[in-house]
Amino acid sequence: MRNQYQRKAASKNQNKSYNAQDIYKQFIETIVAQGSLSALFDDGWALCATPTGQRAFAVWQHKSLAKLLIKDNWQRYQIQEISLKDFIEKVIPFLRQENTCISMDLTPEGQNVLVAPEKLLLDLKKYLYQIYMQKPELFKDTKLPLPRNIRLN
Repeated sequence: MRNQYQRKAASKNQNKSYNAQDIYKQFIETIVAQGSLSALFDDGWALCATPTGQRAFAVWQHKSLAKLLIKDNWQRYQIQEISLKDFIEKVIPFLRQENTCISMDLTPEGQNVLVAPEKLLLDLKKYLYQIYMQKPELFKDTKLPLPRNIRLN
């Protein structure tokens, strides 16, 4: 007898495969809309490594995604929200100085999108500029950094 409650496996055609570029773009749009992103902290920020062994600063667009990683080596870590302004003005310059890349939305399986801090800063500036051209009133409350104040060098 067939089990009517058993789920059918999704076919490969039904699965939406998101490429890294789509995830990257969505990450930028989400953190700008929220005005913040999440990281893990416990006497220091949670760092992971790239396949080549370079250090990477792990960040997530949603707290719920970061929560999935609070286990094993990171079980004592707490979710810390970082404002977009602080991320752009303080964290990214520090990561550039320390030659540390950014790991976006690290999953328990180890999947993520890696990006150089310089590239993320440039793309954030471009996206903020697009928003500024359409809706400059969003920048009046100083939650969002003005694109012209973002220094790339």
